[in-house]
Amino acid sequence: MKKRTLPTFPTANLGLLERLYKYGVVWIVLFIIFFMVHSNGNYLFRTVSSLVFAGMAYLLVVLTNKVLIELLLKRNRVVLFILLSILVLPSWAAAFTAIDSVLVHFIVGRSFVEIFSFPSLFVIFMVRLVWFITIYAIVLIFYYQRKENEEKVVSDQLKSEKLDMELRYLKSQINPHFLFNALNNIYSMVYTHDDNAADGVLKLSEMLRYVLVDCQAEMIPLSKEIKYVENFIDFHMMRMAGQRDVVFEQDVEKEDFMIAPMLLQPIIENCFKYSRLDTHPEGFVHIGIYQKGNVFRFEAVNTIAPNVVTNIGNGVGEKKSGIGQTNVQQRLMLHYGEDYRFDIQQEKGIYKVKIEI
Repeated sequence: MKKRTLPTFPTANLGLLERLYKYGVVWIVLFIIFFMVHSNGNYLFRTVSSLVFAGMAYLLVVLTNKVLIELLLKRNRVVLFILLSILVLPSWAAAFTAIDSVLVHFIVGRSFVEIFSFPSLFVIFMVRLVWFITIYAIVLIFYYQRKENEEKVVSDQLKSEKLDMELRYLKSQINPHFLFNALNNIYSMVYTHDDNAADGVLKLSEMLRYVLVDCQAEMIPLSKEIKYVENFIDFHMMRMAGQRDVVFEQDVEKEDFMIAPMLLQPIIENCFKYSRLDTHPEGFVHIGIYQKGNVFRFEAVNTIAPNVVTNIGNGVGEKKSGIGQTNVQQRLMLHYGEDYRFDIQQEKGIYKVKIEI
């Protein structure tokens, strides 16, 4: 069901109207309008009556804002707010009608008997009531529009803060064990004069730069995410002797395709953590990143121990794994709304994850 909203006014226009209200321009304009449409031909009466109308309109606005809205509507006393509104508006119209009748008697010179005849009195009352209902309705519209604008500002700030906290949290998600293992591997390569030592340092440097610098942005080019994945895979392969069934397939049409940073890292980390590559001869990890047009697709398939229980909330297995797949799904919702698919399957020792944006 779609949320119904009142007619919208840009925030800049609301600010302008508030300044016009503050400096009295609104009341001058209201006086001129009422003076121009007044039915009586006596200019002195029209002037005084218009001044009284502008004054009562001002008091109605103050009463509506300070009492009806501030003390009742904002405190969810809706029933009392409605009852007092029903009481105030006719009372205001009746008071102005009485004042107008007195002004007609003293300025125009008409008798009270003629003034207070029911037909003429009722017509004057209804016209005044329509004026005050219109002013009252405008005050309420501006109140709800101002409230909606304020809620939108707060919502945008919360979303921005949430993204900022999320990115800072992601920076802390480099697995300390993985980092220590990487440093130990590099140390071993340096100690044994392995030619891959320099390459290992470079890859680690690129990964840290990506997490600490590139991930500051809300969205990053797909090429940077792919480079991070490549370095991540290479680092895991450095500590494994012999050949392993690890495949990273890429088919990318636009390298500058924008994606949320480190969106894939928790899933890839799980792939290596539970694939048993280093202990099981049939263990494998197959990862694919595909992009064409406005569609991005990610697939990850890995072996998994038969007795491992999947837990989407904390990643695969009973232990928590990084920020977990629930966090991945939350980030997908945050960045892409409903324009994504996130599927997880497990069958016969094979674990599959698919993401489509």
